Amino acid sequence: MIKNYLKSAIRNITRNKFYSVLNILGLSIGLISTIFILLYIQDELSFDKYNKNYKRVYRLESDFRISEKHDKFAVTSVPIAPAMKMEYPEIEQYARIVDNGNMFIRYKDKEFYEKKIYSADSSYFKVFTCEFLKGSLDKALTEPNTMVVTESFAKKYFGEANPLGEVLRDGDNMNYKVTAVIKDLPGNTHLKYDALTSMATIAKVYGKDQFNSLKPEAFWNVGIYSYILLKPNADIKNIHAKFPAFNKKYMEPLGKQINADFKLITTNLADIHLSTKNLEGDLPRGSMSYVYIFSFVALFILLIASINYMNMATSRSANRAKEVGIRKVMGAFRAQLSRQFLSESVLLAFISLIISLAFIQLFLPLFNELSDKHLTFGVFSNPFIFIGIIAITLVVGLISGSYPAFYLSSFMPARVLKGKIDSGRNSGYLRKTLVVFQFVISIMMIIGTLTVSRQLRYMKTKDLGFDKGNIVVAEIQDTVFVKKIPAFREELLQNPAIEAVSASTGVPGKIRSIQVMRVETGSKMQELALNNFQIDYDYIPLMKMKLVRGRNFDKNMGTDLKEGVIINETAAKKLGWGDNALGKKIQYGIELDGTADRNTKVIGVVKDFNYASLHNKIEPIVMFLTKRPGFALNIRIKPENKPATLDFIKSVWGKYGVKNPFEYYFLDQNFDESYQAEAKLNKIFTVFSVISIFIALLGLLGLASFTAERRTKEIGIRKVLGSSLMEIANMFYKEFTLLIVVAFIIGTPIAFYALDFWLQQFAYHVNQTWFIFFLSGMLAWIVAMATISFHSIKAASENPVTAIKYE
Repeated sequence: MIKNYLKSAIRNITRNKFYSVLNILGLSIGLISTIFILLYIQDELSFDKYNKNYKRVYRLESDFRISEKHDKFAVTSVPIAPAMKMEYPEIEQYARIVDNGNMFIRYKDKEFYEKKIYSADSSYFKVFTCEFLKGSLDKALTEPNTMVVTESFAKKYFGEANPLGEVLRDGDNMNYKVTAVIKDLPGNTHLKYDALTSMATIAKVYGKDQFNSLKPEAFWNVGIYSYILLKPNADIKNIHAKFPAFNKKYMEPLGKQINADFKLITTNLADIHLSTKNLEGDLPRGSMSYVYIFSFVALFILLIASINYMNMATSRSANRAKEVGIRKVMGAFRAQLSRQFLSESVLLAFISLIISLAFIQLFLPLFNELSDKHLTFGVFSNPFIFIGIIAITLVVGLISGSYPAFYLSSFMPARVLKGKIDSGRNSGYLRKTLVVFQFVISIMMIIGTLTVSRQLRYMKTKDLGFDKGNIVVAEIQDTVFVKKIPAFREELLQNPAIEAVSASTGVPGKIRSIQVMRVETGSKMQELALNNFQIDYDYIPLMKMKLVRGRNFDKNMGTDLKEGVIINETAAKKLGWGDNALGKKIQYGIELDGTADRNTKVIGVVKDFNYASLHNKIEPIVMFLTKRPGFALNIRIKPENKPATLDFIKSVWGKYGVKNPFEYYFLDQNFDESYQAEAKLNKIFTVFSVISIFIALLGLLGLASFTAERRTKEIGIRKVLGSSLMEIANMFYKEFTLLIVVAFIIGTPIAFYALDFWLQQFAYHVNQTWFIFFLSGMLAWIVAMATISFHSIKAASENPVTAIKYE
């Protein structure tokens, strides 16, 4: 019987070539899309699970409340991890990691800026799993000025030579000896680095006693990633239960003085990448909501492809009615007929699977580029996905063929052999319902694509309160060069292509310094944690920020350097000053004895500007004046002939004897990198929206062909009675237009609420408009009408005599 089922299935597939091709094409595209999405989801869910002890590793995080300001950070203070290891026997080991930023590295004639170099404790390799290719775990990072590099980093600098013992030099002429080489990290890790320098190097620079200090003030300055490895069978809940005693011993003495408290947050290593916590200073991570979105997209695409099969199989039921009748007369049971029709759909699904597997490797590089991943797929390298795909294909085949199988096998042999089969009312309703469902999904996908695109465009074009265009930023690592900045600035300004030059300790998108200050509130001074950074006299004019009250820092006002500060509008509002902010006091650099390093007054208020991405609301910020700010050199240039201007800056840079080569980025491009996740979502969503619509249109094409074929006699009679070609074509258009209108009515409210939930992730976002929904419905209608036009016009153009004779 199985052989007979397969033989019948193959015959029917080959007999109806047009409909079989449409089904196979739709299912193949659906399976290819599903495999890609499953690979994406698998990669997202597998982050950091390559670490042998990932279930026992937790990242320590900070929850601060200082007066009314509440902040959560992915980083902690330097001493908290080692202090917790001393206090808690449940902790087996700890490891701390700190980002070294854009680090200049030199080896002989090779010079590069490296953005992925961290400093780490020697215990790092006892907490995280790394494969050593050269060197040993016991000696890695134990001494100051040592470095562990990845395999690709070693080849970049040393080629095929043995890197052990070789010395690399940074921008401050500090040497680092390579003591080990580890295998490149897998792509599914939240900690992505090319090399690690020893934490002992930082301790040496700052002094071991100061770096390892357990004084209360050391626990209130955060800036380092801390991880703990629990002993087997230890529970993280016990750590939290005991933490109040730890807090009282180490942190409460200073906390009471500054009206602050601290709570410990922990996240398991495997949960960091998809964590829903919104933590300051967190490393780039994924989004669980995107995993859910793509899961639904994969499901919808498969459903659309399955619906195509159902529609075409039931629509052609009359053509197979006599076959069913004869088989039943010959003794076939309904169950046997159901199995026969199910075998056809399953066979067709597996033919589609074979085709999709043949094209996976061809399109995988394109999908990797689209998703910014390094996914691989193979039967043996990824058996779980392969087995899952086989199971999904089987389910798709069964779902696709289920209704046709039970519907066709239910025909009464006496009626169908006499040609008295009701071919249509119930099956017609089902076909229309399935078409509506397909277009509900398609319209939702179009609305989603257009809305995501609008939000991305809004984030890139919104008025941020400053002009981010044509600003070149060079990060300063040469401490000697900082003293030469005034002369460097003056020489640059001799070139008419350069409009302004300024230095600062932060640039929009990279301002994350929070300090406890005292601010004037009524008749007293109150401790608050405020965002802040240091600028020079030219920073506000260069950024084209607007002063709404007061003035900018003035070189002719000698008191500005130590006594003046500028705040934003939000600071004036939240500190309760309103329009009376000028002259209000802010104390900066508070010591334990109550004294302050600087006693300042507000001299100006700038219009609010987005110094972080649009994911976050604008918060109060304080700008201090300094003669020699480091970190960033900001240069505003004219948009004309940028290459020549950059060459000029580079020549002046070298003229001043800067140790590091001139490396720069444009502020607007760097700021837009904050929206990489949204840009990636937009690309992927657009591609899969097109795919879902295309599969739906394949089904519509087949259904339009069948409808035209079934109504051949009716069309002929209408033409004989005088109907024009357009009148007959409109008969088809009206039928399918009604279905799309129903799909639009159902799909738009679902899309509205789903997108409203997504948009709430942004502090600043577009509003949903009726035009986007209307445009989405019109696009769906236009492509649907274009799809059915061929068969409707062809049918309307036939000779009516031939059509009637044919019937």
